[in-house]
Amino acid sequence: MSLFVLVLSSAAVALEEEELAASATEVARVVGRTLVACRPRKRQSITGAGEPITRRRVFTWDRRRAEQCIEQDYIGPTPNFGLDDFKRIFRVSRTTYDAIKTCVCEEDLFFCDGFDVTGRKRVSTDAKLLISLKYLAYGCSVNAFRDYFQVGESTALLAVKRFTKCLANSSMQKKFFSFFTPSEVKRVEALHFEKHSIHGIIGSLDCSHFVWGNCAVAHHGQFQGKEGRPTIVVEALADYNLYAWHAVFGYSGTFNDISIWDSSYLLQSLCDGTFTGLDFPFTVGGEVFYQLWMLVDGIYPSLARFVKPISVPVGKRETLFSSWQESKRKDIERFFAVFKRKFGFFAKAIPFAFMEDIIPAFYCCIILHNMAVTERIRSGQEERESDAFYDCVAPHHMDCPGQAESRMERLAMEVVQRDEAGVAQRNLEVEFLTSLGIHILDSNLAGDSERIEVLPVMERLALERWNHLYDLENHKKLTKAIIRDLKQQYNEYKRSKLM
Repeated sequence: MSLFVLVLSSAAVALEEEELAASATEVARVVGRTLVACRPRKRQSITGAGEPITRRRVFTWDRRRAEQCIEQDYIGPTPNFGLDDFKRIFRVSRTTYDAIKTCVCEEDLFFCDGFDVTGRKRVSTDAKLLISLKYLAYGCSVNAFRDYFQVGESTALLAVKRFTKCLANSSMQKKFFSFFTPSEVKRVEALHFEKHSIHGIIGSLDCSHFVWGNCAVAHHGQFQGKEGRPTIVVEALADYNLYAWHAVFGYSGTFNDISIWDSSYLLQSLCDGTFTGLDFPFTVGGEVFYQLWMLVDGIYPSLARFVKPISVPVGKRETLFSSWQESKRKDIERFFAVFKRKFGFFAKAIPFAFMEDIIPAFYCCIILHNMAVTERIRSGQEERESDAFYDCVAPHHMDCPGQAESRMERLAMEVVQRDEAGVAQRNLEVEFLTSLGIHILDSNLAGDSERIEVLPVMERLALERWNHLYDLENHKKLTKAIIRDLKQQYNEYKRSKLM
């Protein structure tokens, strides 16, 4: 009897557990359905025989309408917006845009027209390029232009990043963002003499900070300087026409102008002889100089190639010089102001999160800016931009551009050769006297011989160029010559007014 009662009790307990499990499963199912039904309807639901089937909402972009709008508004035979409006909106002229379009289509098949894997026509080349130019020009989200160009957000951002990388590494980079050639440096020096009335100027050098909006928190200590926000620094050299001949972007915001100059590619070109080959003689204040120079602000070191203002000018001459230097150095300040106004992407906090996307965007904008400057100059005075013309002309008794070595290069090589000959002669004298039984002690001979054997000729040349560059006497000599030249011009101006 007791065994029968025990079996019935066990069966009752098992039945209650099954009922509880079934009820719990039903409750969980009801709760899940309620949560699904109450969540935001970001996906479209299609109810089938069993559970609801959710699918991603798909936009149907009207690419044909976008092509018609672009054709009608901008690139058609009779567009609604003229050439001036096109340049104002997209920051480039129609001629420049056509050249860019040809270049990027040759470099990257992503921008070519065609059909995707489903047989549907791709987003047009014009839509990808124009939305990229607008994004760089205004610096706002690509969502602001998706309705007009009928492009998805991911596709638009992909087009922007591929466009910047493609243009920054294309043939346009070699044509519109390369360093001086001998003919170009003569043209730029003549331009600055016409505008600034002093020989030898090749441009103004300075640095500027760009705020990095999406800098990772882990990198704030490296990129956050005196501005209080993470910034990226660029060092640039620009001329009177605001053409950027040198620009290096990507320095951390904690760097200042001096620390950037110590690691600058421009300093490297001065020490390895690349820049020295561009020098030619010119006259300032009645003296002949052989090193071209740049206008800088007061924080830079006192180099032979830098002309900086006098911090505390004494007398009318120094006051005149400081006023002249500070006004002419505004070329680089104008360049940064125009660049930031032209490309809103860098005027506001940079939205990209990775340096590999930001750096190509900067060099892409520099190329676009230089293309616009070149086009503007050529439209006014075309022969001024002809390299062949300036190759034939040598103003101010300049050296021939085909000359292999400049005067300063020859002087540096002569110093090295004299050093080698001096050590060899001392070694020969010591050996001769030793053979005669006369023992002398030349305390510096061992060190000089080891230095010549260990250091290659190019390193000793670089050291000699460094000494010429960091020469305070030449820096003061050039500053005094400019002061004399300015004073003479001022006296001639006063006499002309009195007459």
